[in-house]
Amino acid sequence: MNKRNNNIQELIEKKKNRNAELEAIILQKKELLHQKEIQYKQSKQRLDRIRTQFIKVKQGNTANVARSLRRVLKRNAAYLTGRRNRRELFDKSIKRKKAAVKIKKVKYSLYELGFRKKALVDLEQILRTTDNGYLKNLAAWELALWHANKYTKDGARNALHYLSLATKKEKRVDFLRKAAIMKAECLQILDDTEQGKYVIANMLKKQEHVDLYLAAANLETRLENKIAWINKAFSLNRMSSIELNLDSNVSLYDALRTKSIKKCTQKMPQMPKVSIIIPVYNAEYTIKTAMDSILTQTWSNIEVLVVDDCSTDNTVNVVNEYVRKDSRVQLLTTEMNSGPYVARNIALQIAKGDFVTINDADDWSHAEKIEVQVKHLLENERLVANTSQQARLTEDLNFYRRGKAGQYTFANMSSLMFRRKIVMEKLGYWDCVRFGADGEFKKRLKEVFGDSAVVDLQNGPYSFQRQSNSSLTGNSVFGYHGYFMGVRKEYADSYQHYHKVAKDLYYPFPIEKRLFPVPEPMWPIREKETSENKHFDVIIASEFRLLGGTNMSNIEEIKAQKMLGLRTGLIQMSRYDFHSEKQMNPKVRELIDGDQVRMLNFGEKVTCDVLIVRHPPVLQEWQKYLPEIAAHKVCVIINQPPKREYSKNGQVLYDIKRCANHLKKYIGKSGTWYPIGPRIRETLLKHHVQDLQSIKLANEDWMNIINVNEWKRPYYKRTDKIKIGRHSRDQYVKWPNDKEQLLTIYPDSPEYEIHILGGAKSPQKVLGTLPANWHVKEFGEVPPKDFLANLDVFVYYTHPNWVEAFGRVIFEAMATGVPVILPPSYKQLFGEAALYAAPNEVIEKIHYLMQDEKIYQLQVTRAFQYIEQHFGYAKHARRLEDCFVSKLVEGT
Repeated sequence: MNKRNNNIQELIEKKKNRNAELEAIILQKKELLHQKEIQYKQSKQRLDRIRTQFIKVKQGNTANVARSLRRVLKRNAAYLTGRRNRRELFDKSIKRKKAAVKIKKVKYSLYELGFRKKALVDLEQILRTTDNGYLKNLAAWELALWHANKYTKDGARNALHYLSLATKKEKRVDFLRKAAIMKAECLQILDDTEQGKYVIANMLKKQEHVDLYLAAANLETRLENKIAWINKAFSLNRMSSIELNLDSNVSLYDALRTKSIKKCTQKMPQMPKVSIIIPVYNAEYTIKTAMDSILTQTWSNIEVLVVDDCSTDNTVNVVNEYVRKDSRVQLLTTEMNSGPYVARNIALQIAKGDFVTINDADDWSHAEKIEVQVKHLLENERLVANTSQQARLTEDLNFYRRGKAGQYTFANMSSLMFRRKIVMEKLGYWDCVRFGADGEFKKRLKEVFGDSAVVDLQNGPYSFQRQSNSSLTGNSVFGYHGYFMGVRKEYADSYQHYHKVAKDLYYPFPIEKRLFPVPEPMWPIREKETSENKHFDVIIASEFRLLGGTNMSNIEEIKAQKMLGLRTGLIQMSRYDFHSEKQMNPKVRELIDGDQVRMLNFGEKVTCDVLIVRHPPVLQEWQKYLPEIAAHKVCVIINQPPKREYSKNGQVLYDIKRCANHLKKYIGKSGTWYPIGPRIRETLLKHHVQDLQSIKLANEDWMNIINVNEWKRPYYKRTDKIKIGRHSRDQYVKWPNDKEQLLTIYPDSPEYEIHILGGAKSPQKVLGTLPANWHVKEFGEVPPKDFLANLDVFVYYTHPNWVEAFGRVIFEAMATGVPVILPPSYKQLFGEAALYAAPNEVIEKIHYLMQDEKIYQLQVTRAFQYIEQHFGYAKHARRLEDCFVSKLVEGT
């Protein structure tokens, strides 16, 4: 009987094995079929392209061929003439680097600035048109990631298409691993889990990696299989296995526990104490998981400081149960709800540990987490801090990429463990904000102790961060999604500026006055939601990253409004084509005080009496990350004509109608458009009559303003040589384009010193070499006020086809006390404040001024009086008053 049973058992086993073999064969056949389908689609696409090309050739349409030929000839000519490095033809690393730089710019515009429509169109265009294979692959990769992050069936189908393009000819194993993970995710969304399993299994043959095992876990429906894959990930880093405690009625996430915990055998006197701070707010359903995982740590010499931030649920009672059971636990409370970093600081004040770390109230930690981090710091005495890794996990035990490309594990910011005494002595406390201070604290650590003093351990996920729809880091407005945007971006920009300028990076607690301003949503004690505190007298929306005249104009208006006692809000509106600066102009940043002058961000809702939009190119492309604004009056300041210059091939900078439509979508109004001066108005009326039909053009100009008293030089002393100067951006349109004329205006003569601020590459192209008497400083090398104070005369001439919007640099020279010589076209704007001359008359005018001190001083006085009358702060006060009066009139 037993023998018969054994035979039956063996037969069953053979059948099972055969079934497994057949399933494997079926999977292979499916993959083969899938590959054939892809090949068929690709072949069909190639055939369609050949047919299209054939039709074009047949019809005599050779434009595409000619265009390609021109591109090749132009590129080769550039190499042959030495204008481009010949290595670029053959050096793959240069091509790869150039491709990466280009895609990085598009990614920045897409994710951080919110140019979704334009950036995606550009990625598609790159994919279609580039002949750089690296660039094509990178564009396809970014499009794949964008669509995969939608987590929809359509998104998954699109992502698979782009992944097939991105991985073409790709041999880098790390890249292929990330692609496999994303492909498996997409296949699962499309209900083809078995194919997803095959993709991961195939990749595991090439590389064992934690993320691949976590991806395999995601594809399992049976719990035992899911846990087995997770434990395989742990085994790669020699971490103890985990298991599920399914005895209680909790979520699968809350059933997690480390299996077979072995306490650290180090004797207590030699075991440094670790202070583990846990801020809590309304965490009655999650705190138990966090507490259990911390109190079962293998490193037992710990104190657990739980700080309740005025919870309204049963959190305090749950924590008190732990206080009664374990002497290592203390419960502290905040006086009012202030956010997790104030709670942390309260605990840090009484912490006694040699090391300090954090555990969030809703996160599970592996039992060996503290031990691993402590031992690493003990073994590396030069280090001040370290972090461990984490993975985001749903309550159903599915790992979540959080926007990362084929990656589940990453640095856990809240796991930062640091040496308490030395860090508190040098850095003090966390910044008191609602969110985002982990990054600030870590950056501050590196600023004070050096980059190498902080190490991100890459030895497996020692925490599973709970992924839920209510998680702050999942918030679409304030959340962190792999890139900074909105409030988080403004906070990062603000603290980075403070880190650069502050002499001491010690943060006290409690803090009476903030060390640097932060957006209102981040304040620990928020303003009450009333219409008054969300209302501003004036809001200025502009491209605050620019370093030139646009922001000098913004700065003067902000200062004037502050002197008038007005409340000003600032909104960063970005230009899609501007990449040279990422940070706000530091001179603008210095004016933000968080009270009278505030930065406004995506996610906020504000109102204002007057909205000033300066610099129309910011309206050219639609951008998502702007606050919601209700404005009584909208003024668009045209400080630049729609074209760079008005030759036949002059570049178009913006389209008036398109910009007006975007503004109406943003605000509900297309506004009144104000030229910044008569030259802009003339250009609009001459070249853009039809475009002006789509806007309301104001009858008066919105002149720039300046505070003469701030610019006036304290004294003037002439030297032997006449110092002729000018400053502007180093663009070809800012200079005359004729060599003879250029040297007539700015002569190559030992009698004169030519001083230039802003660089001189453009005139050098015209002249060949710069004269010996030219003294050039780059833009930002010295403040314009200091540069101007050392000149005898300011001479400003530009490209004949260039329309100078206003010429802020001109009245800055006048306000400094430097006589100015200009082309006659400026007379309507500056009147008797300047002298006017044709290029061949400039030197004569200079000698007229310099030969008689009375004539020189008379011209200086005339300019002062004219500037004060036409461009002083009182001018700005009057035009704002008109806006406020119109509101009162309309309200009656």
